[in-house]
Amino acid sequence: MSHGLPGEGTRRLKQGLGWVAGAACLLAYAAVLVLHGPPYWWGWWVVMLAILAVAFATARLLAPLFEWVIAGYRGESS
Repeated sequence: MSHGLPGEGTRRLKQGLGWVAGAACLLAYAAVLVLHGPPYWWGWWVVMLAILAVAFATARLLAPLFEWVIAGYRGESS
């Protein structure tokens, strides 16, 4: 529970941000693969999966920032 907002909302915000970031990353990968073809070295697939995982985790870490902004608009932030 952050900034006086319900805990269920925090969980949903984290999941939503994570999935949106993952989907955006997958769309970017698809565009690159369509335009440039598959990677020339198999290790790039591993690197791309690692970047996808970092994008998901980083977006979830941004949830408190979004909650702070929401609380500010609601007039509950100091």
